[in-house]
Amino acid sequence: MWPAPDTLPRSTLCFAELLGGLFLANVDAAQRLQFLMCRLSVGTTESCLRTHILQGDDVVYAADRAELEHHVHLLTEAGAEGCVTIVRHYIEEVTAAHIRCLQAVFETGTPGAPQPKLALPSATPPDIQASRREKISAGE
Repeated sequence: MWPAPDTLPRSTLCFAELLGGLFLANVDAAQRLQFLMCRLSVGTTESCLRTHILQGDDVVYAADRAELEHHVHLLTEAGAEGCVTIVRHYIEEVTAAHIRCLQAVFETGTPGAPQPKLALPSATPPDIQASRREKISAGE
């Protein structure tokens, strides 16, 4: 009754999957970065408000101000580490999408093979990073 539609070439389907993977990786990275920036802005705003509220005795004020500045520095370091992690994950997703596309187009490799991850050295030891995360989570 109806003529059968022409089949799409393999490369067309692979490139459509590539574009979908790139779009999802982009949306994921944008959403994560936006959430991170919102959290950081709330934390720094809270520290600024506390600085203005706690203006009383000079000795108490100096100690509180030093503590709040330390808190802002911790937030800044955590934000930088979060940005690096998000961008690293984005690069891995984009690379994996390109590899899957090329493997499908040229029919090489196995479709379920694990993709290599980026192995970048960390600037600080893991135990220090864990203690920073704990301090930030505790609200210190």
